[in-house]
Amino acid sequence: MSRLFYIKTFGCQMNEHDSAKMALLLEAQGYAPSDDPFASDLVLFNTCTIREKAHHKAMSELGRAAEIKRRNPGALIGVSGCVAQEMGSRILERFPEIDFVFGPDQLWRLPEMIERAMAGERTTALDLVDDLAEYRFLGLTPPVIDRLPLVTAFVTVMKGCNCACSYCIVPSVRGREISRPVDEIVEEVRRLVEAGAKEVTMLGQNVCAYGKGSGSSLAALIRRVADETDIMRIRFTSPHPRDVTDELVREYRDNPKLAPHIHLPVQAGSNEVLRRMRRGYTRERYMEIAQDLRQARPGISITTDLIVGFCGETDADFEETLGLMQSVEFDSAFAFKYSSRPGTEAAERMQDDVPQAVKESRLKQLLDLQRASSRRRNESLVGSTGDVLAAGLDRMGNGLVTGRLADNRIVHFAGQGGQIGSIVRVRITAANDNSLAGEATG
Repeated sequence: MSRLFYIKTFGCQMNEHDSAKMALLLEAQGYAPSDDPFASDLVLFNTCTIREKAHHKAMSELGRAAEIKRRNPGALIGVSGCVAQEMGSRILERFPEIDFVFGPDQLWRLPEMIERAMAGERTTALDLVDDLAEYRFLGLTPPVIDRLPLVTAFVTVMKGCNCACSYCIVPSVRGREISRPVDEIVEEVRRLVEAGAKEVTMLGQNVCAYGKGSGSSLAALIRRVADETDIMRIRFTSPHPRDVTDELVREYRDNPKLAPHIHLPVQAGSNEVLRRMRRGYTRERYMEIAQDLRQARPGISITTDLIVGFCGETDADFEETLGLMQSVEFDSAFAFKYSSRPGTEAAERMQDDVPQAVKESRLKQLLDLQRASSRRRNESLVGSTGDVLAAGLDRMGNGLVTGRLADNRIVHFAGQGGQIGSIVRVRITAANDNSLAGEATG
């Protein structure tokens, strides 16, 4: 019988993709996936520390290690991801049941760490790699692709971030930017298409910085993938507004394979707050980018991230954020209360001086405003017809097929399992805050 592994993933799509790559490595070592940590021979926690809540959730989960070892003394337990990179060997000190700890740049060493753990060693692998010649991008190999019923897929195109946003811990746990060679990316997308993928999402902590300093660019990469593969839709996440170029905007105008959606984190609508955040753009520049994108690709969906209650944020600053939201009219937004992260400039040099009650009040106002905007923009689509990439059955078990329009809106419609993986023409019949309902037209 195969040895079993269990992976618990926290955080972003990068972590989800890293977990998929770890599963790839483990299956090559003869392991099989399990959904029960207490019955598994290997348990991995792939952690996130970008926000305080995510960090606490990951640490709470690590507390289960003692129970796992009590019920299954032979199990090996490892910790990866951003908490692993941030805390390092302190995890081994705090949790004696943990066998090994490794950071995002050291995924390829997982088989070695398992072997050393089996020999009784407790180890760490935490080096951040800043040189492309030394960094190992782990793609999806043909055996793994062949077993996946792919509809959509993720492809890592770069890692790291050279930005210095004052609130963000990413550069210290993910390292500096390294762009993956174009030919490798094109070849991986080609293999994914052969396995049935209709859509790929290019991943990077600051994906718009792809190719910087090498004569390439994200726009050029998108053109290569569009021209040299049969992929139907191309997406990317997450960009930094300061690195959105005119070339990329033109790609939205000229390339029909580039999906009409961009997730463009603004974080705040006050220039003073943006300055303290060290975001590198103004509210005016952000609004100019949004306008350029909508002119280049009418109907494009623009989504965003927002932080309320950052250090020194006044009522007037917050009103500017609400004003920007009303001007841009985002299709949806993820919003968070600011939480100080250790090791960041904001934590070390700024005062977290906005009361918690004020943060909560501002977050509610912001979410109420965004909910109304999302509903209004969704309702504008009722009666229209669009192409939905059917990705699966709805999670509520209502017998509906779930998919996404090209602009990334979720659509639920009555259909059949055989439609999964296909583009289905759907007429939109109703709108909710976060999704649409429809009926197949043919």
